[in-house]
Amino acid sequence: MLSLILAILLIWLFFKLGIGLIIFFLITAGLIFVFFAYLLVPFLVLLLIGGLAWAVIR
Repeated sequence: MLSLILAILLIWLFFKLGIGLIIFFLITAGLIFVFFAYLLVPFLVLLLIGGLAWAVIR
């Protein structure tokens, strides 16, 4: 939650300073990358373990 507040504060600060869209795009891309990394990596690990278990059992 604190990181989200910090990100919003940084976005507001960059818009106030007038260098908005490029920095905003970089921050947004970074946050999306982190979100998908946290979301996808465990899912891919579960798929990998499931595939290996299925291959062994079969």
